[in-house]
Amino acid sequence: MPVLDALAETGAIGSTVRQIATRMASPEPAVSRLLEGLRKDGRVVRLGRGLYVLKDFEHLDRREDFVAPEEFTERFVREGGVTLGRYNGPITFSPNDTLPVHRWWPYVQGYSAEFVRDLIGSLDLALPARVLDPFCGSGTTPVEARKLGHRAIGTELMPPAALAARVKTRFELDPDALDRAGVGLVRRARRRRAGVPPFLKETPQHFDPTVLADLTRLRDSLPIGDGPVEEALRLAFGAILIPASRLRRSPCLGYGRPESTTSPDVFARFADQVRAMVDDLRALGASRASWGPPASILATDARALELPPGSLDLAVTSPPYVNGMDYVMNYKLDLAWLGYAHGYADLARLRSSMVACDNLPRRETARYLSTRETPDPWLTEILDRIRTNVARKQTYRRNDAHGIVHRYFADLVPVLRHVYRALRPRGRFVLVVGDSLLAGTYIPGDLLLARMGIRAGFRIASVDVARERRSGQRRSFRLRESIISLEKPALAG
Repeated sequence: MPVLDALAETGAIGSTVRQIATRMASPEPAVSRLLEGLRKDGRVVRLGRGLYVLKDFEHLDRREDFVAPEEFTERFVREGGVTLGRYNGPITFSPNDTLPVHRWWPYVQGYSAEFVRDLIGSLDLALPARVLDPFCGSGTTPVEARKLGHRAIGTELMPPAALAARVKTRFELDPDALDRAGVGLVRRARRRRAGVPPFLKETPQHFDPTVLADLTRLRDSLPIGDGPVEEALRLAFGAILIPASRLRRSPCLGYGRPESTTSPDVFARFADQVRAMVDDLRALGASRASWGPPASILATDARALELPPGSLDLAVTSPPYVNGMDYVMNYKLDLAWLGYAHGYADLARLRSSMVACDNLPRRETARYLSTRETPDPWLTEILDRIRTNVARKQTYRRNDAHGIVHRYFADLVPVLRHVYRALRPRGRFVLVVGDSLLAGTYIPGDLLLARMGIRAGFRIASVDVARERRSGQRRSFRLRESIISLEKPALAG
């Protein structure tokens, strides 16, 4: 049967109705009926995202041609002598949603504030230590490091996230001045005529018409400048965009709220956001004596970061994950409404400048299509499997998927080198990162990054599994998130 032949060719990757219909030059409804009949007969399985696979490919880890997570773990222990441990504390960012200061901007990636506090506390650092987060996101590490009395440094290429990190680490911001400025802004905005929405073509679908008009009034009333109060108001405005929309992040941006008969009060939401910031600043002032020096948040590329040798005591971060989300797409509303992007070309340029994701322009993978000269021998094997699987499918979304993965790991090599150089001897570089499943191929991103750390000069202090995750391709396939602790040797130059 041609449908079964097509699925046999695609193997572990599977195919959608449209892909099979295109391959067979048949109408989609007819192919859909055939697949559903085969599914009821138990010969075909439907997976997440509308993928169909032969029954034989339902459980990848039972196939002889699939290299399972356990095999890589055994190799890691055998070749490196490091056994995976377990971290039992909270790790995900979600608890930060209700914490003072951390709640100022709805960032869904990263780790918990408690994880950072526990880590810094366990290392017994002398005050004030210099703590870096090279992918600082909305500033969880800098906020907690400064609260604990340390000198915090963060780098972040995503402009809205860098704005959040700057504002959240300005503990000295006058709450009364922010309160007055927020009240005045709302007063001006209510009297203002509606403005022009940003360039995003989906904007009318994102918001109720009344909400959209009020958001333009608020945006056009924001004060110009990069002072502490001005940036705090800009952050408060950015923080209400998703709650006021028909969208949600869970974690990727998408439609998730049914249309309501009543429109959210944009001005009230903004006033509440500013009030929460004011309340947090007033409460934070009680611990002023224990604050560390002002934080330094740099809107720069971690791959080009140059800090003085031996100037860091600790680096903590969670880099983007291999085959992870497109951060530009996920935060396109923030980029457009806050004026960081004025057209789709700006979004494309920002995406090209960041660590590789699966929406990277094809021209950016050209030099990474070879599966040789990779940052690790394991990666060479993995890239060959991805390329083979994609070639079998013929209609896969990206025939350069292996090039994206190759560039992702290549992007992290200079980060490891720069941090190694900047750390003092016995300084630690702690990374929270996960593994992945792509094109029917398992990628142990955490173990690969640990091995790459050795090549950069580190020794592996520990690798601890923090939580279980699920693959977006196959919900039944178990992934993990791990904490890698790399140490610069005592006698390192």
